[in-house]
Amino acid sequence: MRRWRNPPVYRPLVDLLTMEERHLIVTYRFDRATIQELCTQLEPDLMSPIRHPTGIPPDVQVLSVLHFLASGSFQTTVAMASGMSQPMFSNVLSRVLSALLKHVRRYIVFPEVEDLPTVKGDFYALGHIPNVIGAIDGTHVALVPPQE
Repeated sequence: MRRWRNPPVYRPLVDLLTMEERHLIVTYRFDRATIQELCTQLEPDLMSPIRHPTGIPPDVQVLSVLHFLASGSFQTTVAMASGMSQPMFSNVLSRVLSALLKHVRRYIVFPEVEDLPTVKGDFYALGHIPNVIGAIDGTHVALVPPQE
């Protein structure tokens, strides 16, 4: 049985410099300066070792993965919005996440034991939720026990 494979396709559709700041925050959950810093830090890990006509620029790789992570959408949808095929986006996703893991300690910092009272106080001041020492995605979900 012969298996048909979609050839990698890349058509640049994303331009960080021309997007409005509000659109960046809604789509990628980061402002322009933060995205540019991420692109700069990850660029050495995302550059193709050879110049290839279908090579995707590092900033487009980072933006497409941030869009995927921020939206909770499917790879196919984000790939189409970024101008690439789903298999290509899957490879990009793997490369960008691996590159991010190399820098994770710079961005995710857990408080030291002596800082916990201050951190708890700061979180309480923000949302009136006691004993919080960290947040993921800034979302609070109330857990309700089942009715007996």
